[in-house]
Amino acid sequence: MNLLRISFIGFVMPLILVNIANSEEVEVFTIQTVSEDAINEEESKQVHTDETNESANVNADVPVNVTVSTNTTKVNCSSEKIYGPVEIVNATRLMELLILDPGPSNRSRNDKDGKQLPGTCVLVLFYARWCVFSSQAAPHFNAIPRSFPHVKAVAIDAIKHQSFNAQYGIVGVPTLMLVHNGKPVAKFNDTTYTLESFAKFVSHLTNLQPNGSLYVTSADFTGPVSSTPSNETDYCLVLSWVFIVACALYFTSRSRWWQQFVELIQNTWLESNEEHEHAD
Repeated sequence: MNLLRISFIGFVMPLILVNIANSEEVEVFTIQTVSEDAINEEESKQVHTDETNESANVNADVPVNVTVSTNTTKVNCSSEKIYGPVEIVNATRLMELLILDPGPSNRSRNDKDGKQLPGTCVLVLFYARWCVFSSQAAPHFNAIPRSFPHVKAVAIDAIKHQSFNAQYGIVGVPTLMLVHNGKPVAKFNDTTYTLESFAKFVSHLTNLQPNGSLYVTSADFTGPVSSTPSNETDYCLVLSWVFIVACALYFTSRSRWWQQFVELIQNTWLESNEEHEHAD
């Protein structure tokens, strides 16, 4: 019996030892596999970090264009000609200024270095003589040619000459627009109509800077653009009010409560007539 037990133990013990050895090898292999996966993951993270840093360095070396942040492109205004005071123009004259001759000097061309060649810059003020805000902006606009003598400044009555309103998206007055080589560049989008704000607008969009200090004189209040609102009758406004009143009366007469009101007046009138007949 003891011999059987000893032989059984001698047979089982090697099996147990073999299983233990195999389990240790599996654990070692698992640990090695996990460690190798962790190392690979760290290496991939390091490679990704290096690639990110390299891309950041490459992007840092590329010069950043100012137009990306400001969303505007500066135009190159010609400084060969000096213009005079503000010119009050009509539709025909403005068309002559904006639609330039198709010569090579009037085209937006680039030189060999990719820089834009100089071109004619025109500041156009769309105003109305009866508009109070146009009158407030007038003296400051009249002072622009003194600060920017190389920019042609013109003003047009947007009420009398409405052919350009839809073409350039003029929805209100006053509206200041910069034109370069006959092409609109930008419109003044500020609520403060001062010479300083106009100068910032021009300097921000062109290569020009104000010529000397910015100031408005008493002569700028007299013209060319008048700083006093006119008392002329706006027939378009009168016609609009007539149309509104006519529509209001028509829809009021078609309403139910108006019909009830008319019936009430008629019944009251009939009752009063019947009472007078009985009294007689």
